[in-house]
Amino acid sequence: MMSMPIAVVFWRWYYGQSVKEVLIAWRNYIIFSLNYFSIPLLLKTLISPWRRDITKKPRGFDFKEIFEYIAFNVISRVIGLIVRFVTIIVGIMVLFFVLIFGFLFFIIWLCLPFIILGLFILAIILLLNNV
Repeated sequence: MMSMPIAVVFWRWYYGQSVKEVLIAWRNYIIFSLNYFSIPLLLKTLISPWRRDITKKPRGFDFKEIFEYIAFNVISRVIGLIVRFVTIIVGIMVLFFVLIFGFLFFIIWLCLPFIILGLFILAIILLLNNV
């Protein structure tokens, strides 16, 4: 059995298996950022009380207790809304950066052998011009 030249093996690996692995890694970062920030879950529970911290409805009709009950529950929901909204915004920003930097990394990965070859040729040209 005749073995292939090392250059052919490299190019097959670089533009075959390694491209798939880069795309899988990029997908894993996207999934991680979605799971870490729980964006879908936070959207479903956007106006839920913060840490499910609520008070029980008072018995009878005491205006002060009813006001405390309503005020505490509203404040708890507002705090929950603010924290969840900020977390969603940060999560979307992180997801955006993962998408953009992942795409840039993928493009650079595809062009990297040619960039290195071009820089090598440029270095040789510059060295020969200075002789």
